[in-house]
Amino acid sequence: MSSIYGTLLSSMRFRSSEVVDRDTLLEAESDRGRLLFCPAFRRLQQKAQVFSMEPNAAVRSRLTHSIEVAQTGRYIADRISLKLIEANLASRDECAALTVFVETACLMHDIGNPPFGHFGESAISEWFRENGKSLFEEANKDNGLHVSETQSAAAIADFLEFDGNPQGIRVVTKIQRNTDEFGLNLTKTTIAAYLKYVRGNKHNYKPIDSPFTKKCGYFSTEEQIVLDVWSEFNYSSPQRFPLAYIMEAADDIAYCISDLEDSIEKGLLVKSIAFNEIYNDWIAEGMEGQDSNRIDEILRYTAAGERDDGRKFTFTDFRTSLNRLLVEFAANQYIQLHDLILSGQLPSLIPTDSPAGKILDALKGYCRKKVYCHESVQRIELAGYRAIYGLLDHFSCLLVAGTARFQAALDYQTKDAKGRSIIIENKLLTLFPKNYIQVYKEQLETIENNTGYTIADEWVLRAHLITDFISGMTDDFATTSYQNLSGMRI
Repeated sequence: MSSIYGTLLSSMRFRSSEVVDRDTLLEAESDRGRLLFCPAFRRLQQKAQVFSMEPNAAVRSRLTHSIEVAQTGRYIADRISLKLIEANLASRDECAALTVFVETACLMHDIGNPPFGHFGESAISEWFRENGKSLFEEANKDNGLHVSETQSAAAIADFLEFDGNPQGIRVVTKIQRNTDEFGLNLTKTTIAAYLKYVRGNKHNYKPIDSPFTKKCGYFSTEEQIVLDVWSEFNYSSPQRFPLAYIMEAADDIAYCISDLEDSIEKGLLVKSIAFNEIYNDWIAEGMEGQDSNRIDEILRYTAAGERDDGRKFTFTDFRTSLNRLLVEFAANQYIQLHDLILSGQLPSLIPTDSPAGKILDALKGYCRKKVYCHESVQRIELAGYRAIYGLLDHFSCLLVAGTARFQAALDYQTKDAKGRSIIIENKLLTLFPKNYIQVYKEQLETIENNTGYTIADEWVLRAHLITDFISGMTDDFATTSYQNLSGMRI
């Protein structure tokens, strides 16, 4: 049976796989394996979901959160698959591959997150907002160049919008390299399913007919990769890929529930009190309809700790009951609004004005009021912010140097071409993983062959080298590295 999914589930890679004659399902399985066995995925076990450097192993890390998102994504994809087959919209083989592609996109959805999560993203973007322009101009003064305001704005644009989503594209397509420049060499389907936002940085932003432009989805350095992915699916302009809707819904469902559970596990919340307050907030919304009545019942049971017949109702019962309801809702939305999803125009699988959207918003809102602002969370986030900001301060000497001086430091020379001593820069660069430096060198070789290249363009790759290193750190390693470089510990 020929279907749209025969085209959408492409097994094309940027470099042909050395293993030939695999069907689409096996190509999808290969993507999942490539991701699961890469170091960047393993490092998620020491990056916080909410609670950084948490000693209680029952509290989620980015790794355990990603596994739960993948399970929720598979659940939604399985429900969608049954409906696609029933409606003759896809074959069983296509649906089997679809589920694995979704699972892999879910597993990698946080792979680009820096230490300390969103606070880490803010630290990087704020540091470049404060320092990026002056460092770029000083570096090019050392190059003997005068740069324009436009050049300065372009150079720092990626970093002003630094985010885990575009960083994740760098991780899987470049940084997690084996023997060549293609990174994990994932299929274009998996990369498309991961892309949550469909624009580059604001400096190069052109109006796009899409609801997914709130944040930067890819950096300037990966623009051609993303364009090649869209070309694979014959997209005439940027648009969200259908499977990305499922990945986003899975993440929303998983984190809203898990953050609440972790807060109870840590003793920040008392389950009965929390759910009585959530239930009262829900009632105040005045929601009506079948789904609302079911959600009302789930919340009421959880607040009371028992069902109407006296049987116990635990947090696990809450999680599984609400998950089932939300997954079925998302699957029905996917089928009912199939054409909008294929065109990338549907804003969300779980709209905010639906009962499903309202309960997710209620859970998010409660965590914002009671958990994310908790003193214990804030204290560690502030320390993490200072650590990342401080690391960038320490690495700033790599960004103020001209290109020739930086290259001399990279070669561990002790003097640059102007005879000036190199004392710190070369030592700092020995701390960087060799793979990251190799990515920098390969990208530099590529852009040097581009029409219009100037030596000022090298600075952007150097800045990405630094943010690659920092964003790849675990929470603990970032803190320890900052302390070491600051002389607080040896």
